[in-house]
Amino acid sequence: MTSTEIRTALNNSPLFHGAPEAALNMALEAASVRKFAQGNPIFREDDPGEAVYVLVEGRVKVSRENLEGRERIFTILTPPEVVGEMALVSQLPRSATAHCIDNVTTLAIYRNELRAILDRHSQVLWNLAQIMAKRLGDMNREVEMLSFASTQACVAYALQGLYLRGAFKTGKEGNPTLEFTHQDLANRTGNSRETITRVLKDLENDDIISTRPGLISLLKPKALEGVIYGLREKDE
Repeated sequence: MTSTEIRTALNNSPLFHGAPEAALNMALEAASVRKFAQGNPIFREDDPGEAVYVLVEGRVKVSRENLEGRERIFTILTPPEVVGEMALVSQLPRSATAHCIDNVTTLAIYRNELRAILDRHSQVLWNLAQIMAKRLGDMNREVEMLSFASTQACVAYALQGLYLRGAFKTGKEGNPTLEFTHQDLANRTGNSRETITRVLKDLENDDIISTRPGLISLLKPKALEGVIYGLREKDE
C-alpha cells in the first residue's frame, strides 16, 4: 500500500474519524501493513494484546470456544472497522479469536504508538471510547434478545446484524449472500443446529431468505425487522 492509500484507510476508520491532521500523521508513521491469508487468524484467544488492527480489506470473524470446545461466534467485522482494541486497552490477554473469512489486509498500530496518539489527541481517545461503548451496547442488546425473544427472532436479529455490518456480499442472483452454514448460525445464536435448520426453513417458506449448502441469501432484508419485533408485513 502507498502512503496515500494508508492515510485514506486511516481517515476512513472510526478510530480516526474527525481526527486532526497531526493525529493522522502520527498514525501514518506508526501503522504497519499486515496481510493475512483466508482461514488464518489475526490473533487467537489468550494471545497477548499487542496491537489494534484497522481493517482495510476482507472480513473477520470474531469468536471463542467454551470449555467443551464449542465455538461461539460474536460478530463478523468488515472494513473500515477495528479489531483488537479491548485487549490493547485492558492489557489483558485476547478474549477471543479473530479469524479471516477472506484474504485480509490490515493496518496494525502497536500499544506504545497508539498510547502516544491518544495522549496527544483527545479526538482519537473519544473515538476509541465510542467504539468500545458501541461494542458494549451491542452486547447488551444481544443478551436481552437471547434472553427474552423467540428463537426465530434471535436468528433474524443475528442475520440483520450481519447484514448491517456488511458481512453479506452480492450473490449470483443479485441478493445479499453470506457463506454461513447452519452450524455457524447455531454458533452465533447459541442454539442447536437442528433448531437453526427448522427456523431457517420457516423463514425460507415465508420468502424472507433462501438457502443453499453453506450459503444464506436475504430476499427481503427489511422483513427481518418484522420477525424480530413480531410485526410481520407480508407485502415487505
